Amino acid sequence: MKKITIFVIILAVIIVSAPITGCTNKDGASPGPDRPDSRETTYERNPDVKDPLLIGVPNVTLPPMIMWDKDGNLTGFEIEFIEETAKRLGVSCEIVPINPGTEGELLGDGTIDCAWGNISETGATEALYNMTGPYITIPQAIAVYEGSGIIDKKDIKNAAVIMSTPAESLADGDKLGINLDRVSASRNYEKTFEQLAEGHVAAAVCDMTVAVYMQNLDGKIKILENDPAQAQYSVAFRQTDEKMMKAADNVLKDILGDGTLTTLSLKWFGQDYIK
Repeated sequence: MKKITIFVIILAVIIVSAPITGCTNKDGASPGPDRPDSRETTYERNPDVKDPLLIGVPNVTLPPMIMWDKDGNLTGFEIEFIEETAKRLGVSCEIVPINPGTEGELLGDGTIDCAWGNISETGATEALYNMTGPYITIPQAIAVYEGSGIIDKKDIKNAAVIMSTPAESLADGDKLGINLDRVSASRNYEKTFEQLAEGHVAAAVCDMTVAVYMQNLDGKIKILENDPAQAQYSVAFRQTDEKMMKAADNVLKDILGDGTLTTLSLKWFGQDYIK
């Protein structure tokens, strides 16, 4: 019995000390069960990256980028991309849902190590953060509701419009000929489309991926011709975390280069936005 006890203790020590490169939500729940456990493949830990890596993602539904499934697990394109990145960095990660717009504050106080999801690469964000290169470019879409009487972009010139895009993208309204006095901003896609369906706004400007996803749920949503604007998304780190940003950026380039991200794009969007 003594030998068995010693063996169990040794086994427990081995299990506890074994490297784990999976991701968990802040509440301890693992990301959705429909994906392979990232611990199946072992990568050497990158010494320039914190372990665990605290990754801030928007705490609102951004379908199909970031969503909660029926069991309360985070899922979507961004979540699978985060998991793959952490796996290749050889670290575990904790996904921390945060209020959109608080990225700078939470990076500054150490609540998160990087911000991921709907972080648009602009002059403003590049000045605030240490940004990776863009990993996806998504055209913007103009969505209207059936029966609104809006046929094309010229019909929304003086209409009430909600732009569910990063706040710094509101300037894109100029490209659409929209009266900016009648534009409101929202990062909550669900509320955006609720307002559209209830007739509180005439049109919604958002990522094409979101517009198509919502159209598949509600056939009364119509998508006008593409907005000429595009959103490029990157990962934001603290200005002082140059080595960690570069380590992540190198892995992002590998994931882009070997086709993994294209596979995820086709899975979640039905189209390749990785170009």
